[in-house]
Amino acid sequence: MTGSFDISGRVAVVTGASSGIGRALATAFAEAGARVVGVARRADALEAWRRDTPGQTAGVVADVGTPEAAAGLGDQLAAPFGSVDILINAAGLNTREVADEVTVGGWRATIDINLAAPFFLAQSLVGPMKARGWGRIINIASLQSVRAFPGGLAYGASKGGITQLTRAM
Repeated sequence: MTGSFDISGRVAVVTGASSGIGRALATAFAEAGARVVGVARRADALEAWRRDTPGQTAGVVADVGTPEAAAGLGDQLAAPFGSVDILINAAGLNTREVADEVTVGGWRATIDINLAAPFFLAQSLVGPMKARGWGRIINIASLQSVRAFPGGLAYGASKGGITQLTRAM
């Protein structure tokens, strides 16, 4: 372990593991001793993360962009290393549409991936966590959870929602 915390023996799932915040978190958790299952849409980028990351890693190519897809991933995510101890919902979308140009498709895609999918993915994985009496769910929010930015209406609404969802869960 080279990181500042030790989670050796834990199984962590990180969505959005192929780039950005998700990749950084997936790498940090692997360096801290977790067996990490990275989830991303792009197989090549996910494989690059695995190749560059020390420790025990696995990749699951999946699009968590719909609640139905996220809800159906539980068994697939547990397959590489067993029951999941830690879920990090880092996959996200920001369509950057100004208020009077927000499309139904952009709104739905943003809300689905940033808010609905994290809930349904957590719901699919929480049973074994509860049975063991230990588990962690980390949802990535944003400054836009509490502050508006131009072109960020749907994104801000979704991140405000994920903040409240996290409190409620």
